[in-house]
Amino acid sequence: MKRRLLILLGLPCLVAAAPVMTFTPLRPRFEPAAQEYRQIWADEGERMIAAMEAETGLAFPDPEIAVTVYEGVSWTGLGRRPMRMRASYSTEEKRGALVHELGHRLVGRLPRPPGIDHHRLLNLFLYDVWTELYGRDFADRMVRFERSKGRVYRAAWDWALAMTREQRRARLQALRTAPRR
Repeated sequence: MKRRLLILLGLPCLVAAAPVMTFTPLRPRFEPAAQEYRQIWADEGERMIAAMEAETGLAFPDPEIAVTVYEGVSWTGLGRRPMRMRASYSTEEKRGALVHELGHRLVGRLPRPPGIDHHRLLNLFLYDVWTELYGRDFADRMVRFERSKGRVYRAAWDWALAMTREQRRARLQALRTAPRR
């Protein structure tokens, strides 16, 4: 796997390059959306991965990811099952959703103590990554968009954003260094 050097907290460390992502439309009518995801990934994928790795201190685990573009709920995918991305999202929502789903993959192997579901874990760094990539206004719009999806999303964002960036980072660091069971 290709590696690159990243300076993190003043210390050099090797991290994985952005994975190869293959966007396949479930139906021919989703081809334009698949092409838009391909273009976003070609233009911004390296930056997305670098921002997530820098914010979390974790190296991205997947060298290749298959993505199905369809009209349904975006989903991270597990094992050999492909990631799924909603076709009808706006370009901005596609960017936000890609970072969201990739973020789940990045931290999916971390321990989750009681009270921290997978969205709370994700939201320990997602806002800060969105801000780094696209600015605070974008991050605020994405939080509003995700909060509109329902109670679970609202609760996860309320929990994460009640903390400062430093508190979120410390919480994530504690999970990164927690002994595995």
